[in-house]
Amino acid sequence: MFYHSLGILSSVVFLLTWYGLTRQLIKIYQRRQSNLTGTDGLSLNQFGSSFFAFYASFIVGVASADFNHYLVWTRTGALLLTLCVLYCLWQDRPSLRISTVLFGSTACFVAGFVAMGFRPLPTYIIHNTDIIVVVITLVLLQGTIGQIRMLYRNQEVGALSFSLLHSILLKDVTTLAFLFTLPIATAWPLILLNGSSIVSRGILLLLMRRKQRLTDNPSMMH
Repeated sequence: MFYHSLGILSSVVFLLTWYGLTRQLIKIYQRRQSNLTGTDGLSLNQFGSSFFAFYASFIVGVASADFNHYLVWTRTGALLLTLCVLYCLWQDRPSLRISTVLFGSTACFVAGFVAMGFRPLPTYIIHNTDIIVVVITLVLLQGTIGQIRMLYRNQEVGALSFSLLHSILLKDVTTLAFLFTLPIATAWPLILLNGSSIVSRGILLLLMRRKQRLTDNPSMMH
């Protein structure tokens, strides 16, 4: 009962991540309408790593002995919206690197749905999901660090959405609570992933707020 209660709660809160990603896409569109670069200030590392952070939970849900609907379907929407942001990055800054991330992510997304048709998955895939999630945790951390570096380099928040960071942090907190209802032996990689996300993105949000205050009040810089 506690498992389902927190599962439902984390799923409902996760919808805020959909909202945050939608707000990010709206902000890109609004900047383009104002003849600005829509994705200025957005790090490919940040959104590429975010895609794979969502994908980690998605694939763990698919690989679970009992198909985890709470993890799979909520992440499906987030994966699609993140792909839209990556597509916008590709439109604004077409390059081999961005193309590789966009088309590689799309291929992984499709492969995840193909994998659903082959459940139960082979044992060696299930046993290696822990390693995959740990690797994705490291990718997420370097992606957030990349966004922080871009924030300092540009000296402005740019197109990066506060709503997106708020929603992701709230999602991580509720997801972490839900994960603690699962056996630690199987949930620890996702606990590590969400805990790392809370710390790194919390730091990013604080730096964004500080940068925004300095932009709004230049006198504070002196």
